[in-house]
Amino acid sequence: MKTGFVIHKAHGTHPIFMTSNKGLYFSDVKIDIAHIMINTVGSNKNKYIVKEYANACKAHSIQDIIRRPNTKEYIEYVEKRLILNYPITKCNILRAEDISGPNLGSIKGKTTRKAPSKVILNRVDDLPEGMLEDRGRAGGYR
Repeated sequence: MKTGFVIHKAHGTHPIFMTSNKGLYFSDVKIDIAHIMINTVGSNKNKYIVKEYANACKAHSIQDIIRRPNTKEYIEYVEKRLILNYPITKCNILRAEDISGPNLGSIKGKTTRKAPSKVILNRVDDLPEGMLEDRGRAGGYR
């Protein structure tokens, strides 16, 4: 006889977890009916006319060229007119993020590795005589 349990979630679903032959609990997701909404770049691109999409692509490429600032900083650069001779607007930047999501280069690599805590080793010089030999005969370390 297999055993299991039921989880009662706040939004009304009740997944059932049964035990496998190896004793692990699992929930059969084939019986659960779910709908997933996916936004693709293609569907996001179709929300805009060709000119708006082209300007968004330019804004995205300039973001890569100027060392990938995050969206907030990029908009500040444009509003303060720090990027000369290139007609990028705040709307172009926001469209670029709406179409392809945030610039991955501006997300990755912004954190630095912290130095790990120091490992302190305690050395024991005065082991009882024969301790290492006893451990070796018992099938431990050699």
